[in-house]
Amino acid sequence: MKQCVITGGGSKLGRHLTENFVRLGYFVHLITSTPGDWADASQVNVVPVDWKTIALKDIKKLIPPDSIDVIFFNHNSSALSKEKFQKGTIQNINDWQQSYFVASQLPFYFVHSAASRIKPDTKIGWMLSELIKHPVDSQVGYADYIGNKTTNACIMKSFSQNFPAGFFGINPELIEQPANLAKILVELIDCTDAPDLNGKIFYSDGQLFDF
Repeated sequence: MKQCVITGGGSKLGRHLTENFVRLGYFVHLITSTPGDWADASQVNVVPVDWKTIALKDIKKLIPPDSIDVIFFNHNSSALSKEKFQKGTIQNINDWQQSYFVASQLPFYFVHSAASRIKPDTKIGWMLSELIKHPVDSQVGYADYIGNKTTNACIMKSFSQNFPAGFFGINPELIEQPANLAKILVELIDCTDAPDLNGKIFYSDGQLFDF
Protein backbone atom coordinates (compact mmCIF):
# COMPACT_ATOMS: atom_id res chain seq x y z
CA MET A 1 0.00 0.00 0.00
CA LYS A 2 1.26 3.47 -0.86
CA GLN A 3 2.33 5.55 2.12
CA CYS A 4 1.46 9.23 2.58
CA VAL A 5 2.38 11.74 5.28
CA ILE A 6 0.16 14.80 5.77
CA THR A 7 0.76 17.53 8.32
CA GLY A 8 -2.11 19.66 9.53
CA GLY A 9 -5.23 17.53 9.45
CA GLY A 10 -7.31 19.73 11.70
CA SER A 11 -8.53 22.08 9.01
CA LYS A 12 -11.40 21.27 6.69
CA LEU A 13 -8.94 21.04 3.83
CA GLY A 14 -6.63 18.74 5.78
CA ARG A 15 -9.51 16.38 6.49
CA HIS A 16 -10.55 16.32 2.83
CA LEU A 17 -6.95 15.73 1.72
CA THR A 18 -6.71 12.76 4.04
CA GLU A 19 -10.02 11.33 2.87
CA ASN A 20 -9.02 11.62 -0.78
CA PHE A 21 -5.63 9.98 -0.31
CA VAL A 22 -7.40 7.11 1.49
CA ARG A 23 -9.91 6.93 -1.37
CA LEU A 24 -7.05 6.43 -3.81
CA GLY A 25 -5.58 3.60 -1.76
CA TYR A 26 -2.96 5.35 0.38
CA PHE A 27 -2.22 4.62 3.99
CA VAL A 28 -2.02 8.08 5.57
CA HIS A 29 0.22 9.05 8.47
CA LEU A 30 -1.59 12.14 9.70
CA ILE A 31 0.38 14.57 11.86
CA THR A 32 -2.26 16.64 13.61
CA SER A 33 -3.14 18.50 16.78
CA THR A 34 -6.73 17.19 16.59
CA PRO A 35 -6.35 13.39 16.63
CA GLY A 36 -9.81 12.46 17.93
CA ASP A 37 -11.52 12.80 14.55
CA TRP A 38 -9.57 9.85 13.16
CA ALA A 39 -9.75 7.33 15.99
CA ASP A 40 -11.64 4.73 13.94
CA ALA A 41 -9.99 5.19 10.53
CA SER A 42 -8.29 1.93 9.52
CA GLN A 43 -6.13 3.51 6.79
CA VAL A 44 -5.02 6.48 8.90
CA ASN A 45 -2.25 6.42 11.49
CA VAL A 46 -2.76 9.46 13.69
CA VAL A 47 0.44 11.08 14.99
CA PRO A 48 -0.67 13.67 17.58
CA VAL A 49 1.40 16.84 18.03
CA ASP A 50 1.22 20.03 20.02
CA TRP A 51 2.36 22.73 17.61
CA LYS A 52 2.96 25.12 20.53
CA THR A 53 5.61 22.91 22.12
CA ILE A 54 6.98 20.65 19.36
CA ALA A 55 10.76 20.98 19.03
CA LEU A 56 13.59 19.80 16.81
CA LYS A 57 14.21 16.74 19.00
CA ASP A 58 10.65 15.53 18.34
CA ILE A 59 10.84 15.38 14.55
CA LYS A 60 12.33 11.88 14.30
CA LYS A 61 9.29 10.55 16.19
CA LEU A 62 7.07 11.75 13.33
CA ILE A 63 8.81 9.67 10.64
CA PRO A 64 6.92 6.50 9.58
CA PRO A 65 8.87 3.22 9.47
CA ASP A 66 8.29 2.45 5.77
CA SER A 67 9.24 4.09 2.50
CA ILE A 68 7.12 7.18 1.82
CA ASP A 69 5.38 7.87 -1.49
CA VAL A 70 3.94 11.32 -0.69
CA ILE A 71 4.68 13.98 1.91
CA PHE A 72 2.44 17.04 1.98
CA PHE A 73 3.03 19.91 4.38
CA ASN A 74 -0.43 21.37 4.83
CA HIS A 75 -0.03 22.97 8.26
CA ASN A 76 0.27 26.71 8.86
CA SER A 77 1.55 28.85 11.69
CA SER A 78 1.43 32.59 12.20
CA ALA A 79 2.05 34.78 15.24
CA LEU A 80 1.38 38.21 13.75
CA SER A 81 -1.78 40.03 12.72
CA LYS A 82 -2.65 43.59 11.83
CA GLU A 83 -3.59 44.25 15.47
CA LYS A 84 -0.02 43.53 16.58
CA PHE A 85 1.15 46.66 14.74
CA GLN A 86 -1.04 49.03 16.72
CA LYS A 87 0.60 51.35 19.22
CA GLY A 88 0.86 49.81 22.67
CA THR A 89 0.84 46.17 21.53
CA ILE A 90 3.69 43.73 21.03
CA GLN A 91 4.19 40.10 20.00
CA ASN A 92 5.79 37.61 22.40
CA ILE A 93 9.08 36.71 20.74
CA ASN A 94 9.03 33.08 21.90
CA ASP A 95 5.65 32.54 20.24
CA TRP A 96 6.91 34.20 17.07
CA GLN A 97 10.01 31.99 17.00
CA GLN A 98 7.94 28.85 17.62
CA SER A 99 5.65 29.82 14.78
CA TYR A 100 8.61 30.15 12.42
CA PHE A 101 9.99 26.80 13.53
CA VAL A 102 6.68 25.04 12.93
CA ALA A 103 5.93 26.70 9.59
CA SER A 104 9.32 26.56 7.87
CA GLN A 105 12.05 24.85 9.85
CA LEU A 106 10.09 21.73 10.77
CA PRO A 107 9.46 20.71 7.13
CA PHE A 108 13.13 21.30 6.30
CA TYR A 109 14.32 19.05 9.11
CA PHE A 110 11.54 16.53 8.46
CA VAL A 111 12.81 15.96 4.92
CA HIS A 112 16.37 15.44 6.14
CA SER A 113 15.26 13.21 9.03
CA ALA A 114 13.18 11.08 6.65
CA ALA A 115 15.94 10.79 4.03
CA SER A 116 16.22 7.00 4.35
CA ARG A 117 12.45 6.68 3.70
CA ILE A 118 12.44 9.02 0.68
CA LYS A 119 12.86 7.54 -2.82
CA PRO A 120 13.62 9.30 -6.12
CA ASP A 121 9.91 8.99 -7.00
CA THR A 122 8.66 10.31 -3.65
CA LYS A 123 6.52 13.43 -4.07
CA ILE A 124 7.01 16.17 -1.45
CA GLY A 125 4.77 19.22 -1.48
CA TRP A 126 4.04 22.43 0.41
CA MET A 127 0.77 24.34 0.59
CA LEU A 128 1.79 27.86 -0.41
CA SER A 129 -0.16 31.05 -1.19
CA GLU A 130 -0.73 33.69 -3.84
CA LEU A 131 0.55 36.16 -1.24
CA ILE A 132 4.16 35.09 -1.84
CA LYS A 133 4.00 36.99 -5.12
CA HIS A 134 1.15 39.43 -4.59
CA PRO A 135 0.87 40.64 -0.96
CA VAL A 136 -2.25 42.76 -0.53
CA ASP A 137 -2.78 45.60 1.92
CA SER A 138 -5.50 43.75 3.83
CA GLN A 139 -3.12 40.82 4.50
CA VAL A 140 0.32 42.38 5.08
CA GLY A 141 -0.29 42.44 8.83
CA TYR A 142 0.17 38.66 8.68
CA ALA A 143 3.74 39.35 7.73
CA ASP A 144 5.23 36.18 9.17
CA TYR A 145 2.63 34.02 7.40
CA ILE A 146 3.58 35.58 4.06
CA GLY A 147 7.27 35.34 4.92
CA ASN A 148 6.97 31.69 5.98
CA LYS A 149 5.19 30.78 2.74
CA THR A 150 7.88 32.57 0.73
CA THR A 151 10.62 30.81 2.70
CA ASN A 152 8.91 27.47 2.06
CA ALA A 153 8.74 28.15 -1.68
CA CYS A 154 12.49 28.78 -1.69
CA ILE A 155 13.14 25.70 0.48
CA MET A 156 11.11 23.63 -1.99
CA LYS A 157 13.05 25.03 -4.95
CA SER A 158 16.39 24.38 -3.25
CA PHE A 159 15.49 20.79 -2.37
CA SER A 160 14.37 20.23 -5.97
CA GLN A 161 17.84 21.14 -7.17
CA ASN A 162 19.78 19.05 -4.67
CA PHE A 163 17.75 16.16 -3.22
CA PRO A 164 16.66 13.09 -5.26
CA ALA A 165 12.85 13.31 -5.06
CA GLY A 166 10.02 15.35 -6.59
CA PHE A 167 9.48 18.63 -4.72
CA PHE A 168 6.59 20.95 -5.52
CA GLY A 169 4.28 23.64 -4.19
CA ILE A 170 0.56 24.34 -4.45
CA ASN A 171 -1.09 27.75 -4.68
CA PRO A 172 -4.70 26.92 -3.72
CA GLU A 173 -6.44 30.23 -4.34
CA LEU A 174 -8.36 29.40 -7.53
CA ILE A 175 -10.75 26.93 -5.88
CA GLU A 176 -12.54 27.93 -2.69
CA GLN A 177 -14.53 24.83 -1.68
CA PRO A 178 -12.24 22.60 0.47
CA ALA A 179 -13.83 19.33 -0.73
CA ASN A 180 -13.39 20.22 -4.41
CA LEU A 181 -9.90 21.61 -3.84
CA ALA A 182 -8.72 18.51 -2.00
CA LYS A 183 -10.07 16.12 -4.64
CA ILE A 184 -8.35 18.03 -7.45
CA LEU A 185 -5.06 18.39 -5.57
CA VAL A 186 -4.83 14.75 -4.55
CA GLU A 187 -5.56 13.57 -8.09
CA LEU A 188 -2.94 16.01 -9.45
CA ILE A 189 -0.34 14.66 -7.02
CA ASP A 190 -1.26 11.01 -7.56
CA CYS A 191 -1.38 11.20 -11.37
CA THR A 192 1.77 13.28 -11.93
CA ASP A 193 5.22 11.67 -11.89
CA ALA A 194 7.76 13.07 -9.45
CA PRO A 195 10.07 14.49 -12.17
CA ASP A 196 7.13 16.39 -13.68
CA LEU A 197 6.32 17.93 -10.30
CA ASN A 198 9.88 18.72 -9.32
CA GLY A 199 10.69 22.37 -8.72
CA LYS A 200 7.26 23.63 -9.80
CA ILE A 201 4.43 25.47 -8.10
CA PHE A 202 0.94 24.68 -9.35
CA TYR A 203 -2.34 26.46 -9.09
CA SER A 204 -5.09 24.21 -7.78
CA ASP A 205 -6.35 23.62 -11.34
CA GLY A 206 -2.94 22.36 -12.50
CA GLN A 207 -1.72 25.56 -14.16
CA LEU A 208 1.82 26.62 -13.36
CA PHE A 209 2.36 29.47 -10.90
CA ASP A 210 5.30 31.66 -11.91
CA PHE A 211 7.50 32.34 -8.87
